[in-house]
Amino acid sequence: MLSGLHPAAPPLSAVRRLTAALLLVGAVAHLGFLAQLVVDTALSPWHTLPSQLAAVGQPSGVVFRVADGIAGGAFVLASPPLLRLAPVHWLGRLTVGLVFAFGVILLLRAAVPTECVPAPPGLCGEPTGLSRTVGLSVGLQYLVGPAVVTAWWHSRWRIAAGSVLLVQFTALTVVASAGMTDGQFLGLAVRVQAVGASVLFVLGAAYVLTMGAVRPPARQRPPRERSASCPG
Repeated sequence: MLSGLHPAAPPLSAVRRLTAALLLVGAVAHLGFLAQLVVDTALSPWHTLPSQLAAVGQPSGVVFRVADGIAGGAFVLASPPLLRLAPVHWLGRLTVGLVFAFGVILLLRAAVPTECVPAPPGLCGEPTGLSRTVGLSVGLQYLVGPAVVTAWWHSRWRIAAGSVLLVQFTALTVVASAGMTDGQFLGLAVRVQAVGASVLFVLGAAYVLTMGAVRPPARQRPPRERSASCPG
């Protein structure tokens, strides 16, 4: 069951397209760390966190802060129309809340970038203070998001979300073990998490476009004519 509609509200088809477009913009902007392939960052993509690309004083750091700002703004703007479309049960509303919270966290990360503590070449030191809190919040969102939608999506949508959840959980084990491996491949694991989150948002955009879709009625077979018995 979808949320109630105001008589003067735009049609649901327009709301679905707007919401899906904002989710797609956010998903693409959230992959802004891929710009590291074409711009000079002096940081290792294997062992440094994507958020450290936007650190104060880093080459092209403003590029990655703008990407975070665009992604966060898109997710925040997508939340009100998504609330109109979401089912009224608590898991649907929780999903909208997670999208909004993720957008706010990304905006905060863009506004208050981490500081790159001097470390060996190609590396940054561990984030501290607010930067660390924001990073932990992002990591929590990566895991909770697919877990929540897996709980209420159905059929092939649940399988897709469950696959993202499996990837996120696997990457999380690498992140959790970073302390025992001196941060080896920590950057790669977090980048896999970010890609998984963007994939989930793309799935969400596709799901939104299918919400309320009218299916053609099943064709009914015409009743078989019963042959009349011959008199006599």
